[in-house]
Amino acid sequence: MLGTARDSRIHRERILAAEGRLAEAGCEVLLLECGVVLRQREFPHVFDANLVRHPRLEAVDLDAQLAALEAPLREVGARHLQIAVAPGGLPDAVATELRRRSFYRDRLLAMALTGRPSRQMATGVSVRAVPHEVPFSSYAEVMDRMSREEPWYTPALSREIVGSLAAKADAGVLALHVAMLDGRPAGGAGLATFGDGVAAITTVGTIPSARRRGVAQSLVVDLADKARVAGCDLVYLVARADDTPRDMYRKLGFEVVYAFDVWLRPPI
Repeated sequence: MLGTARDSRIHRERILAAEGRLAEAGCEVLLLECGVVLRQREFPHVFDANLVRHPRLEAVDLDAQLAALEAPLREVGARHLQIAVAPGGLPDAVATELRRRSFYRDRLLAMALTGRPSRQMATGVSVRAVPHEVPFSSYAEVMDRMSREEPWYTPALSREIVGSLAAKADAGVLALHVAMLDGRPAGGAGLATFGDGVAAITTVGTIPSARRRGVAQSLVVDLADKARVAGCDLVYLVARADDTPRDMYRKLGFEVVYAFDVWLRPPI
């Protein structure tokens, strides 16, 4: 359990700080008057690697503000505009104007665990670290197979996504892992640990042929245990509010700490 309202506020602040460090790892960070722009030149088409955080937007002069935020992303070839908003959201007038400009909102949940997961790993599943226990190529293959069902999928974009995550690993923030089912790669996830006792579990997924076998559950259980061994007392992950994985996380003992929005205008 997350404890009192005061505990929940403290957890929120710790998670927000960790999310910032994770988002900025391996990225250029540009501080603008109307927000913070993060970009990865080598991977311009990855939404989560080229985005705006901490927006300061007003309905008046919104187009000028959006143009200022877009400009550094356009310089590296990005054609989307993704804006991650802190808890509390944007003013209603700004949200209305963003919708009029073809943005859509995705509601996300920051979910946290303060004890051990309430379930165990599935039979036949093991989790191995990249690159010491399995090669990076196994992780890249799993991530590609996880993405092929997505409407945005192309092999080139899949390679960019993997490259973006590898850049965060190279920056020393993210440790990549592969789940093995009966000895074969079946899923992947990342674990980020921070010096203040906070850990993040990211990009949890399973290849289609291995679903409903406990692969994702095993990844979360194993990485949460690894985080606690590393001295982390708070483990969190981010789930979409309207997607089924959030229910699995709840069954494992994760609780919602706060909700936040991401606004995206896809490439034109």
